[in-house]
Amino acid sequence: MVKIGIIISNKHKKHRLKALIKYLKQKAEVSIYREDNYLLQSSPRHYFNEDLFFIKGKGNLILSLVKCIEKETSIPTINSFKGIWLAMNRFLNSLYLRKAGILVPDYTLIPEQMKAPFKNFIIKNIIDQKSSTFKPKIQFISGNLHVSDERAVLEAQGSQRFYHYYFYQRFIKSKWEYKVYGIGDQLFYFKQVPTIKNPHRVKPKMEIDKIPELEELVLKAKDALSLKIASIDFLKSKDGLYYLTDINSGPNINTIENGPKIVGDFLLEQIKK
Repeated sequence: MVKIGIIISNKHKKHRLKALIKYLKQKAEVSIYREDNYLLQSSPRHYFNEDLFFIKGKGNLILSLVKCIEKETSIPTINSFKGIWLAMNRFLNSLYLRKAGILVPDYTLIPEQMKAPFKNFIIKNIIDQKSSTFKPKIQFISGNLHVSDERAVLEAQGSQRFYHYYFYQRFIKSKWEYKVYGIGDQLFYFKQVPTIKNPHRVKPKMEIDKIPELEELVLKAKDALSLKIASIDFLKSKDGLYYLTDINSGPNINTIENGPKIVGDFLLEQIKK
């Protein structure tokens, strides 16, 4: 029987993977590893004998463990160190995506004391860490929309500063926010009221039919960032153009109908390759 390891962060709620683990256990030996359990060991080649690792989480400890596994063993990881790191780093992934010909909102990284470069903007955290809770402070100043994510402000001005810069992203006004889940080449499409209008996610996502333009963009984005599993957010401008605004390397697979089975089958298929 094949062996699959699932790596989760210390803050990740294991029950969210309950359905996936239950499905995989019918077809594989499954082991759960928390991010900090094995980093102090001498070499992962001495105690990991999995055929594949599925990574559900992000942050420095997750990255360190995944990098160690990739360096010391031949065990494939989904997603890879490169994919997780690029998905976390907004500035870097914006560079990669633009280079791949994908529209992203105008963005910049500037010192915190400098004036905002756009009339309408969102300040986002530079490194998308473990907390996925968007906490916006919304202001209308001289008719312009200024949004700052509380996480980004704390990272630049809190008691434990990570850096002294803000990541500004030009605001794209859109009736809907589109989210596409990519499990390998399988894509699942949803829309919801934009997060700015619905910060607490009180209005659920609605599954929608395939949008050909988004299909092309999602596959291109996943390839550019070396991601096999991801969720990707888009806003549609008044000109009818789709702008990629966010990307997540560890999406909530339970949003998709039969998501745990789909992901489980994909992981098992990767072992056969």
